[in-house]
Amino acid sequence: MIDAISFKNGTFRYLDQRYLPLQELHVETRDHREAIEAIKTLAVRGAPLIGASAGYTVVLGVNSFKGSKEEFPAYFGQLIKDVEASRPTAVNLFFATKKMKAVYDANFEGDSLETLKTKMTDEAHKIYNDEVDNCDRIARHGVEQIKRDCADILKTRKLNVLTHCNTGTLACCGIGTALGVIRLAWQEGLIERVITAESRPLLQGLRLTAWELEHDGIPFISISDSSSAFLMQRGMIDFGVVGADRITANGDTANKIGTYAHAVSANHHGIPFYIAAPVSTIDITLKEGAQIPIEERNADELRTIFGTQVATPTTPVLNYAFDVTPGTLLRGIITEKKAVVGNYETGLREICS
Repeated sequence: MIDAISFKNGTFRYLDQRYLPLQELHVETRDHREAIEAIKTLAVRGAPLIGASAGYTVVLGVNSFKGSKEEFPAYFGQLIKDVEASRPTAVNLFFATKKMKAVYDANFEGDSLETLKTKMTDEAHKIYNDEVDNCDRIARHGVEQIKRDCADILKTRKLNVLTHCNTGTLACCGIGTALGVIRLAWQEGLIERVITAESRPLLQGLRLTAWELEHDGIPFISISDSSSAFLMQRGMIDFGVVGADRITANGDTANKIGTYAHAVSANHHGIPFYIAAPVSTIDITLKEGAQIPIEERNADELRTIFGTQVATPTTPVLNYAFDVTPGTLLRGIITEKKAVVGNYETGLREICS
């Protein structure tokens, strides 16, 4: 397994994904501000990994506090706000900070600050370990669903699968969500080849997913984001599975920009298209995707590629990091509890209760 993040003896260690696949740079820090910056700049990325990293970032901030217990509540409140401001779309981040706030609320009055720090560290480790377990369960439910939906094809041949962005170990804490499903399906002999879309503008599919697949020896080919519809038209894609950064009560899903286009094409061609994500990604407080805050990132991410200018500095740019895929375009949403197929309003609320 690739070691994307770890936390030991008060030090947060992360693999800076901005340098992959050409350089594997591991960074160690005890500074919560540096960890927040890592989340902001996509050095650490992927919804489940962001959540786990947020928990450890809170621990770093709490460990660095040197004031009195009376001063701690104000400090802790600002720390949580700073962490939550790092990536507004990924609900896993807020899931993690909510967990850390719950530890504070339950223990601050009765515990010393040192005891409180220990309990917060334990909670951050639990968030990480739960994500590892979630990935294993998501993979199993996903493979079972694919076997049902693609049974006729599997009678004669193996499957070609489309995925987008990066949902593997680099984005999670275990084998991955969507890529975890693909890994297990490959191990069970169901997959012929993975088709990974490049995922503009930061190329997570081309740089990161391709790197993970090559690392595992799984056959793959990378394509431009706009190629998937043509491949579907030619019968070169049998199903698609991607991750999510937020899922609303009706099954609408925010994911890396470009996902919506893949889903529209898959729906048009009658190809099953799945979301694979932990329950922590479901935001049951939002009724529909229009309510999801969509992050708009720096224009230079489009105007430059790895520091090389490809457009003039004055070129107007609209750089949304995510799009929203309506639940009506999905064959199913695969979670660690079960795969929800149709009637998302009821199914998602059931697994979140």
